[in-house]
Amino acid sequence: MGHKKYLVLLFLLAWVPAWSQVRLEHASSPQGHEALVVENRLARYTFWSDGGVLASVYLYFAPYGTKATEVVPGWDKKELLPGVSLPLEIELLGEGEGVSPDLYGIKAERKGAGEVEVRLSWQGKGLTVEKRFFIAGKAVYLVPVEVRLSGEAKGLRIILGHIPTGSKAPRIVSLCDGKPVDGFPSEEARGRIEGIGLVDAGTVYFWKFPQGLPRGTRLFHGVNRAGQPVFGLLVPELSGELILETAFYGGRNRYVLLEKAGLSSLIKLNVFGRFMVGVIHFLQFLYRATGNYGWAIIIFTIVAQILLFPLTRKQIHSMAKLQRLQPKIQKLQEMYKDDRETLQKQLIELYRTEKVNPLGGCLPFLLQFPFLILLWRAIFNSAELFHLAPSFLWIPDLSLPDPYYIIIALTVGVQLLGQWLSMRRIPEQKGQGIGWVMPILFGFLFRSFPAGLWLYYFIYSIIQSTLQAIVYWELSHKGPAKAG
Repeated sequence: MGHKKYLVLLFLLAWVPAWSQVRLEHASSPQGHEALVVENRLARYTFWSDGGVLASVYLYFAPYGTKATEVVPGWDKKELLPGVSLPLEIELLGEGEGVSPDLYGIKAERKGAGEVEVRLSWQGKGLTVEKRFFIAGKAVYLVPVEVRLSGEAKGLRIILGHIPTGSKAPRIVSLCDGKPVDGFPSEEARGRIEGIGLVDAGTVYFWKFPQGLPRGTRLFHGVNRAGQPVFGLLVPELSGELILETAFYGGRNRYVLLEKAGLSSLIKLNVFGRFMVGVIHFLQFLYRATGNYGWAIIIFTIVAQILLFPLTRKQIHSMAKLQRLQPKIQKLQEMYKDDRETLQKQLIELYRTEKVNPLGGCLPFLLQFPFLILLWRAIFNSAELFHLAPSFLWIPDLSLPDPYYIIIALTVGVQLLGQWLSMRRIPEQKGQGIGWVMPILFGFLFRSFPAGLWLYYFIYSIIQSTLQAIVYWELSHKGPAKAG
């Protein structure tokens, strides 16, 4: 009966409502006013009632080879630079200058399908401001945002962000008619403005306008009241209602992630990048078919080994024949131990006669390198998709290291088994010990690699050991090589 209860509990846990993937926490801003922290599975969003701003987007999920990082410009480690404007701060111009919306009301409401709506609102001086953010638990860095302004104003600026300066500053990129433009587009070359933001090697901070800019607004860049450089939207005059519908992307600079956000044009792919994206798309296809990236990697591995099978089988045959020739090789080494030139000639003649490649033992592993590198880059560049997907067996996230090192131990075990299969039929010789040490050393040195990469290598090792066993069985029926 206890086992049944345990199974029922596991079943219920598997169907925990999606809203549990979004965590809410009430906090305080540095000025002591109300703040709200919303955390999904990738990032932590902090909202301040001071100015009704998105104060921070902290990417706490850090795939292999990356670090947790802040996306909102203007932060220096954990300190906000003096006078910096934060996203969606509103400055009133003209007669209203100096009475810009200051302290907003802030509240959060859970929606269906694992989504939280954050609403920031302010009213005064004949103006009503409402900002709405929709944060989903499994969103890949993309947050739909709506800004609604109603009333009368002689002019206002919606600040989208601070402009960092210096040699390491990100570049400003605009989207005009679907094409990226470095910097701010000129009035003559603007066309339809579809987005603007900051791009660097690691992250992208971008405001996307799917419907274009609202009528009567335009891009601006200049300084705020504190003299800090900013960019955003200028509303020369407000009379009535203005609705800005935008989507904010604050996340890693990865092609596949930007592609999901409709921002793939921000990255230009090279030849290797196109191959890598092809692998990612193939893995996504397998994921949709199987429902799990673990099975997708297993199928990918099998497909790769099928493609390499003719070469792999030939090289394993060559390696097995080379091992069976060890008695003859040792005989020649003994005969010509004082004449290295003659020994080399005799060995070359032996390899030619027996049709054996002395380097054949290295090639099966070398053939895997392109697939290993492509898969490694594919996992690295789509780690967020792996992270949001269901776990595989005991591994919670295939883009991160196996927390229990089980897949590493299994892989090393299979490789040691393959070593035993290849060595048990030949006489003991110098240098055999390295074959036993290398799998263990390999497992130790690369233990922090993504579990998905180790899963590939585990399945590859099983296939390789199986092929070795078949080849040795075939050769055993031909009889052992003789030393004379």
